Amino acid sequence: MIIGQVASSGLARGRALLCDCARKQIAIPRRQVSEAEVPGEIERFDAAVAAVERKLLEVQESVRRSLGKDEAEIFEAQILLLRDVQLRDAVRELCLENRLNVEAAVDDAIKRLMDLFARLDDPYFRERATDLHDVGRRLLDHLEENGRPDVPVLHDGCVIVANELLASVVAQLEGHGVRALIIEKGGLTAHATILARSLGIPTLVHVPEATRRIRTGDLVIVDALAGRALINPQAEVLRRYDRLAADLQVHLGVLKGLIGVPAVTRDGTAIKLCANIGQTADALTAAKLGADGAGLYRTEFGFMVQDQFPSEDEQYYFYRATAEHLQPGETVIRLLDVGSDKPLSYFPLPREGNPALGYRGIRLLLGHPTLMQAQLRAILRLSASHPVAILLPMIDGMDDLLAAKAAIEVAKAELVATGQSFNRDIRVGAMIETPAAAILIEHLADEVDFFSVGTNDLVQFLLAADRIRGETASTYDPLHPAVIQVLATLARVASSKGKAISLCGEIASDPAYTKLLIGLGFRSLSVNPGQLLEVKYALRSTTLHDAESLAGQVLAMRSTSAIRTQVEADWKRRRPVSSPEFPKSSLTTGATTNAEPCPISHNVARQRFESPAGAALAFLSYVVEGGRVVLDHTFVPDELRGRGIAAALARRALDEARQRRWKIVPRCSYVARFIERHPEFADLVDRHEEAQD
Repeated sequence: MIIGQVASSGLARGRALLCDCARKQIAIPRRQVSEAEVPGEIERFDAAVAAVERKLLEVQESVRRSLGKDEAEIFEAQILLLRDVQLRDAVRELCLENRLNVEAAVDDAIKRLMDLFARLDDPYFRERATDLHDVGRRLLDHLEENGRPDVPVLHDGCVIVANELLASVVAQLEGHGVRALIIEKGGLTAHATILARSLGIPTLVHVPEATRRIRTGDLVIVDALAGRALINPQAEVLRRYDRLAADLQVHLGVLKGLIGVPAVTRDGTAIKLCANIGQTADALTAAKLGADGAGLYRTEFGFMVQDQFPSEDEQYYFYRATAEHLQPGETVIRLLDVGSDKPLSYFPLPREGNPALGYRGIRLLLGHPTLMQAQLRAILRLSASHPVAILLPMIDGMDDLLAAKAAIEVAKAELVATGQSFNRDIRVGAMIETPAAAILIEHLADEVDFFSVGTNDLVQFLLAADRIRGETASTYDPLHPAVIQVLATLARVASSKGKAISLCGEIASDPAYTKLLIGLGFRSLSVNPGQLLEVKYALRSTTLHDAESLAGQVLAMRSTSAIRTQVEADWKRRRPVSSPEFPKSSLTTGATTNAEPCPISHNVARQRFESPAGAALAFLSYVVEGGRVVLDHTFVPDELRGRGIAAALARRALDEARQRRWKIVPRCSYVARFIERHPEFADLVDRHEEAQD
């Protein structure tokens, strides 16, 4: 059994097919060219761009025919990236100034831009680096005249196992009989994942070493309910999954029957159930599933795929295309939330030591009124014909809020002066995602029409725990007593002031939390489109009385572990479909076990990555020498050998090296061999020192 993260839910079984169609190029031709050769290299680049754009348009049209217009818009992002002036300028500069051949110039330019995206704090935008990878791979394949097909030869009923999968590959899977996807990398908002959901293909991502642990031809059960895959299962395991498959089909039928059914508890309490969206395809999915509107429309992606600020008219058409799918439901449009952690290539800003706490959100917008006014005018113009609202990001006090409201009035006056119509009573809301805003909610309530609680940021700020990376990641927990107390207070104060309040963070999308959130006082949730029906099922299967009883029990608890035990036990009793539970010993025995390695922590004080198992301890130690991090020793006790722990330690260390931008020296021979088997980490190595035993 190997563990992953559910990206597209479902259950499937089939024979594994290992696929390297998305692996990074590792043998890019690199040579110096003469000044006379440079124009020819640039001509080759321009020809490759034109050829790749034609191919992407073909893929886009194929997706439009098979899945629909909005799914096809995913490839518009790649086409815009291909046309990006920054990419073209970078390639030309590398050819002209560094005298590089065009293949090497493209490779370097793509890596530079991917590194920029990878540093973004928001997973949705960080995963756009995969689109850049896809574009770069296509350019390099064309330049090298690589005729290999994007999709390998498939057999009916196969399960694709890959290091990474690209949207352009997934788009071609329909009709090939692919039953499931197991991906070592990937993400929940990656375009490949979005397409997999549209195709109904169960998908697991973040599955460590899947391509090493699974062999082509293995029988694999993909349990994209519990987030695991079982390799060559025994007969009893197969029988139990046969029963689960039958139960799941019944449940899916029940979920489909909830489309168009009111979101109410068993005792009649109505809950507004909206969707979080980032692009038009999300809005289409939400509309098909009967969402009550968009509770959070992130506008950043429309800016990040451009090579300059989109004009007021361009923004108007972006927002209108989305709002049209969701009307008569309201679309809550959050103003642009970028800054040092989510940079725009054409909008240089000073570097900050802690960008998540710096110049971002409403702070940045107020410092750039021209940018803010264009977006406000676009939204206000749309309000004349569509039900939309304005949501202000990263509010931390009255000064910011009043300044933002004044900016809205300026935009209204500008539209009046030009004779353009708009809804003069458009609703204006504030996001509660800082402790300051949470403390001041009673005062803020006098100046806004509604609130939206962004728990992703609020939790990390309340607990001083980075939700993305770092040693504090394990302390990021939305069930911490402080978080529960704050959420209860927010719901209570908003109700007492007569203001609507919605919760739009990731916990809103998890049906295991639905009952607790209702009990804490929330009557509006905004969830990821793929979870709309599961959340609706969860709230329709409880009563307000039971929800308030659960919330009362949780509010009286003082420890995170006690709260989690209570919430998980309650959900286990109510969940409609449960994956089988197995003793680990019944699934994984012997030295070749695929059991999940023990959790790995980073012990900064002792400079090592550790994996405890009872009294035993495995570790990978390192030392810092100048600007390099030397991975110098791996130790795994005899009783822990054969569980993949050494590989897990190496991967964790290398993943963190990438996040922290370390240059590493693999002085430990095991780590050196691991990097040879996983060339995606080769760029981290300081080549000035060879690995030693």
